[in-house]
Parts: sequence; structure tokens; C-alpha cells
Amino acid sequence: MKKLLPAILLLIFYIHPVAYAQLTPPGTPVTKVINVTYPKMSQGQIDSIKKNAINTIFSNPDLYNDAYTQFINSLKGNPNKLYTFMRDMNIKFKTFQVNNQSPALGFEYKYNNSWTKNKQLPTKSVAQSFNINLSGNVAFKKADNPTNLMETGFLYNGTSIWGGVTKKNDTATAKRLIQIAGLIAKNTIPNNPAIEKLYEEQNQLVKITNQYYLGLNVKASYENTQDFSKRQFVPGLLVNAGAKAWDKSEALQYFNLPDYPFALLRLITGTDDSFRLSGASFPSALMGVDYVIPNQDSLRQAVTGGLNPFSRFRFEASFKTKAARVANKAIYFSADFRWYRELFATSAELGAGIASQTYFVATLESNNGFFVSYTAGRLPFDKKDNNVYGLGFHYNFGNWQ
Repeated sequence: MKKLLPAILLLIFYIHPVAYAQLTPPGTPVTKVINVTYPKMSQGQIDSIKKNAINTIFSNPDLYNDAYTQFINSLKGNPNKLYTFMRDMNIKFKTFQVNNQSPALGFEYKYNNSWTKNKQLPTKSVAQSFNINLSGNVAFKKADNPTNLMETGFLYNGTSIWGGVTKKNDTATAKRLIQIAGLIAKNTIPNNPAIEKLYEEQNQLVKITNQYYLGLNVKASYENTQDFSKRQFVPGLLVNAGAKAWDKSEALQYFNLPDYPFALLRLITGTDDSFRLSGASFPSALMGVDYVIPNQDSLRQAVTGGLNPFSRFRFEASFKTKAARVANKAIYFSADFRWYRELFATSAELGAGIASQTYFVATLESNNGFFVSYTAGRLPFDKKDNNVYGLGFHYNFGNWQ
């Protein structure tokens, strides 16, 4: 037992990423840490420890998060066109587990760059934007990718917005709002709980009418799998709609049904001092029709005998709210539901399961970037429904909300 103890301690230390990160000076090569003396051990045992250590270190999302952060920080020190692009690239490095399979490593990415023009009319405001969007999931081992869809697209959006107008305050309220603004301006502490309380008080004091928006989207995108074995061009026409229940004296706030359990959780954890529904977290929806032009899809070709274009209805609903505050860290919950349905699908397409897809993802994320997620269902190119658990860190350099 005494002979085995040094080997066990070495194994625990060298395969534990946190120990490696905390006890090793920055910039130290992994080989220098691993190539040390292993007393009273055979060469086979030494090789096994080294292999396990290297596999564990390089399968840890923290390693890639740290490398990416250092890369971005180096770009910040010397801003250029590459930094301008990377600033809007948002990445979640994560490990994910599909059903009962072994955990795998990968990342989710989103890039959004938009050019916006706003116009104020007598009864509403109109926002127009041109957007370039990139999104997808990548597994370092492509066979392990459970949500194998990458999308690159261009989108025009025109949205009309009604309401959201500030009501006139009395003198006492106006003075308190000025005082709050001054306290917020003097704050120098990141993620300061006291400042967040001031923002909450500010939101309670400012009286704003309910806000509604309705938009039209014209888009053209290119969808493909990670290895480009399946790909298709997808133009489409979509409508987006939503609301913000700012006015606490009106009934709209009570229709924010997904926020009820989180309002209770915020009350139980002391995040809120009363049971209060969030007006800002009202769910939003997107729906419309895509015209899908397949370029390469072996499964569809085998089922239908060709790659003929088809129309596809899609519906998406999304929701995000604050769940609680724990140890001075805000925890947010977000959910996204998508449904794709091929219009006028044949019995063969229905039988093969390629005419309809349902996808749901729920995430709990701290404002320091740590997150856990659960995904169920599948996206258009996925072969079967999956239940996927994810764990990792989110680095937000742009406008991914």
C-alpha cells in the first residue's frame, strides 16, 4: 500500500486541471510539468499517468477559455480589423454529454453584426437593421456533435414599436431618480449588488407604458453540418413579435406565465423583497416560412429520390429572466423552443422523420460566464432526438444576450 500511495497522489495531482492551473506558473509547458521523477514506478505506469494527465488537461474547457481570453486581450492591446470582428464573436466552450455516451468537448458560437437606423413617428418608432449572423455548434470530434447545424445568413429586419413612453413624475420621485443616477455614476465596483438594487428601485420609480413590437424579416441563409456533408440554401420571410410589461398597474404583466416560478424563487432567495413578475422578460416569438433548396443531403435523397426544393414552416419562442442572486452573482435562466415543419410533406418523408423537428434548450448562466444547459430534440440535419447536458463557460465580447 505504501508503494502505491505516491503513484495515487501523483495521478490525482497531474490529472486534476484545477490543481494544474493553480500550482503551475502561467506559460509553463505541459510536458515540463508531466516529465518529472516518478519513484518506484514501472515505465508502463509512468506512461499511463502521463497519457491520462494529458487527455484530462486538454479535454477541460477551462484550458480553451483561458487561451481564447488571452488571445482577445492581446487584440485589445493593439486594436485592428481582426479585433473588430472578434469583438462580436461570442463563444461558449463546453463539455456535453449525449444520453449515456461519454462526455465530449466542443463549443457553441454566435456572431452578429448589424447596421441599424431608427425613425421616430408621431405614434410609434420604426427600427430598420441589416444583419450578418453566424451560429453553430462544433464538437472537436465531429461524430459526437449532438446539434449538428451551422448557419450563416444575411437578414433585413423592419420593426415597429409602440409604447414604452415615460410618464411624468412628481417632484419627490424626480429628486430621488436624480440621486440614484448620481450614485450609479460614482460606482467603480463591477457586479456591485448595491448598484443592482438601485437599478431595481429606479425601475420601480420610473413609470413607463407597456411596449409592443412587431417586425418583418427577410433573410437568406446557408445551413450545413460541421463536415459539410449536408448543406442547403434557405431564403425565408419571417415575422417577429413581442412585448414589455413595464406598467405595473396594467394586467399585461400577469400574462408572463414562464416567469411565475422564477418570481417565487427570487422571493425565496431574497433577490426580490416581494413577489414581482419581470416586465422585461416577457417571451418573444418568431414565425414564418422558409424555402429550402437542398444542395447535398444523402438521407433526403434516399427517401425522396432527389433534392427538390420544399417549403418549411418554422416557429420559435424565447424567454430570459433573472432566476436568483447567489454569493453576489446573478443567475439567469433562458429557454428557446423551435419547431420546423415541412409543408406538403410526402408519406415517405413523414415516415423517415425528416419532415418535422422540435428543439428545446434551457440554460442557467451566471454573470461570470459559468453555465449549465439541457437540450432536448433535434435540429433539421440531426438524425435523431437527443437529450444533451452541457457545462462550460461563456465569453461574451459582443451583443449575444
